[in-house]
Amino acid sequence: MHAPIEITFRHFEQTDRIRAKIDELIGQLGKFEKEIISGRVAIDSKNKHGQKTVVSVHVELNYPGGMAVGKREAEFPSPTGQRTFDKALAEAFHLAAGQLRNHFAKVRPQEGKQPEHQPLHGRIERLNRDVRNGFVEMPGLGSLFFSEAVVQGDFDALAVGDEVLAMPAEAESPYGPQASLVKPIGPLA
Repeated sequence: MHAPIEITFRHFEQTDRIRAKIDELIGQLGKFEKEIISGRVAIDSKNKHGQKTVVSVHVELNYPGGMAVGKREAEFPSPTGQRTFDKALAEAFHLAAGQLRNHFAKVRPQEGKQPEHQPLHGRIERLNRDVRNGFVEMPGLGSLFFSEAVVQGDFDALAVGDEVLAMPAEAESPYGPQASLVKPIGPLA
């Protein structure tokens, strides 16, 4: 995970097992890696009931334009051992991840609805004539890398800003998402 996720413990002793569980749950957020810009996991046990402590788990995941929050509480230690705390921890992460998933489904509803065999409209963002490749800016999808091999037409006739039809490839390149087809629109076609 590239996004910085701060982990804090308040009135609660951090153990290697709990820290490993939190790291594992953060690792499961990998599919949102590009969307999460920062985050925070806070474990707080300020409430005590006899020998048991009520632990509050608070997960915040910040993305451009908003925040996803998951909160749960559990007794620690509980009659069922670590499972109650682990379940609360996992549910807090699950709630926050669900909010992320719902937000991005609304923001980019065309994902998953676009037929895979149909090219999408884009614009040439960058060209590197020395190594014969470039990037196509795709509204709502980001940039797709392409090489001369997938261009239908004359690579040398392309210019930054030209409108093209591009088809995203299933596999990623070392430069990120890539195109399996780039076809100029208009007089270059």
